[in-house]
Parts: sequence; C-alpha cells; structure tokens
Amino acid sequence: MITVVFEDDGQDFLEWDIDEEKGKVVACRPFQSDTWVGTYIHNKNIKPGDYLAITPLLANSPRALIHRVLKVLEMA
Repeated sequence: MITVVFEDDGQDFLEWDIDEEKGKVVACRPFQSDTWVGTYIHNKNIKPGDYLAITPLLANSPRALIHRVLKVLEMA
C-alpha cells in the first residue's frame, strides 16, 4: 500500500491510498472519496513528478489525471 500526495492545484483531494497489488484507489483525502475510491491506476512504480493514468470507477476509458504527484509514501 502506498499514499500518493498530489500537488495542490486547488482540487478537493490531495492524497490517495493505493493498493499496488490491485492497482486501485482505496482511500481519498480530504474530500471526494465517493468519486475516486475504486479508480484503477495504470502506472507502475509511481514517483514524484508523475502524472497518473487512470480509469475512474464510473468511466470505461483511461485518461490522465491533471494533478502531478508531489510525493509517494510507503505504508506499513
């Protein structure tokens, strides 16, 4: 499990917890968890500066998230 912290561009979410084995968002903070939890992450080995390629839960085609990764935290 990792936590991805995004650059603050004024969006309603700043952090996602991602289950790397499943490639899915399992938590979102501080807001919009109902929108982002369940989103599929296409990136492998996420690092600062990356943009995530995602398929949101209610979408059927991949897209790029416009907020850049600020840091990645390993969770125990």
